[in-house]
Amino acid sequence: MPKDKIEGLLGQLHEKFADSETSPQQEALMQQLQSQLSEWEGPKPADGSVVTTAEMLLEEVEEQHPHLTQLLKEILDALGKIGI
Repeated sequence: MPKDKIEGLLGQLHEKFADSETSPQQEALMQQLQSQLSEWEGPKPADGSVVTTAEMLLEEVEEQHPHLTQLLKEILDALGKIGI
């Protein structure tokens, strides 16, 4: 199930995020992404805001946190595969 895969990736992201020095804005985006995905009932959220949030977070962490970048790209790829 796509949601299970995304939730697994989000769990990994959360663990790595907790181990990294992040800005308040990055933390806020992470919380927003977690909230949007936890409210998701599947197969598709009502809008694409979860993708926008993930992309914003990716831009925020891309330079300083390459280990987070890879997980965010996997989440975006999984969302894309289900048509979001």
